[in-house]
Amino acid sequence: MSIYSHSQLSTYEECPLKYKLRYRDKIKRDTEGVEAFLGSRVHETLKKCYDDARLTKVNALPDLLSFYETIWGQNWHDEIVVTRKDVTPGHYKALGKKMIETYYSRYAPFGSDTTIDTEMRVVFSLDDGGKYQLQGYIDRLSRSGDGIYHIHDYKTSAHLPGQSDADSDRQLALYHIGVKRRWPDIQQVRLVWHYLAFDRELVSARSDDTLTELATGTRKLIDDIETATDFPPGESRLCEWCEYPDLCPRRKHLYMVESLPVNQYLKEPGVILVNRFAELKDKAAEIGEEMDLVRDAIVDYAKREQVTAIKGSGSQVRIKFDKKLRFPGKNDEGRRELDAAIIRAGKWMEVSQLDATALSRAIEKSAWDERLINAVLSHGRIEETSTVFMSKVKNNDE
Repeated sequence: MSIYSHSQLSTYEECPLKYKLRYRDKIKRDTEGVEAFLGSRVHETLKKCYDDARLTKVNALPDLLSFYETIWGQNWHDEIVVTRKDVTPGHYKALGKKMIETYYSRYAPFGSDTTIDTEMRVVFSLDDGGKYQLQGYIDRLSRSGDGIYHIHDYKTSAHLPGQSDADSDRQLALYHIGVKRRWPDIQQVRLVWHYLAFDRELVSARSDDTLTELATGTRKLIDDIETATDFPPGESRLCEWCEYPDLCPRRKHLYMVESLPVNQYLKEPGVILVNRFAELKDKAAEIGEEMDLVRDAIVDYAKREQVTAIKGSGSQVRIKFDKKLRFPGKNDEGRRELDAAIIRAGKWMEVSQLDATALSRAIEKSAWDERLINAVLSHGRIEETSTVFMSKVKNNDE
């Protein structure tokens, strides 16, 4: 079984297809997002800060900023992608500088705790047999004067999560397990996230029971990955930064046409088909609305004139008035009481009907135990279906 990392697990959860392309097929791409580039340079600067401090050398802020400028220039390359159209690499570079300045102002001279290591690699197992192996890199591990160990993580993202997000975060909690595996005598561990763009620090802790539950859940996730044969694409805001748009069925066409000049773009077969489909769908919606209005008018006319047939120039309509018994729907008030009354009378099987859609959903989400799922699947069959959905294309400049 492979050695997994938190980023691998997260990639599979976010997009199984991306996981397959990156980790199973090992397709490498040279592109790098400017956000990731910025994060790497800031991390390297803070690593230098604490590595030097461990040797009793406290860098002045101008020296750290000079180091940051140097490694930015040394590592910059033409394949770095800036997704946002309204900002430049210079804006990101300035942001990194500001983060370092803010951090320095808050924590200098960096003597409030003892740094054990920076960019510390941890390799550990989630089981006693060594089957479920994980690895990761801790930005900084430190020990405070009261003997509490702190696992630090530097965040350069433009999003500030809440405390509940920190309390449910998996990455540092897994590192907590790794640290305890290496040093079993450690009693207390704190998880610390430094959100550099906001000068905010989030702190969380995990109980032994919580860590046991996390290990169990992570082992199950690894089992799911190991036995997976289908890798469907996921879809989220992270797609804008994905390195595999040309291999993704949800992004491939956009990748194909986005660089075409307007005259070629409008002649591309897929574009022509979708534009025509959208045009017809809009017309169908307008006709549907008008038909509903005319139908209501016909019913009103029939009631007013007390007729059940109305003749037009070349057509006629018939109107049938019925009284139909109705009961509360699945989510309507009184439905639970109605169901209970029928069940108590022993008549449920006479009026119930299997909800095949809900059954399929339960199977797909593995909501039932494996034996029941297998028994149900023996009665099912796989049918290929196709559905065409229409949605508006978002403007990237918005």
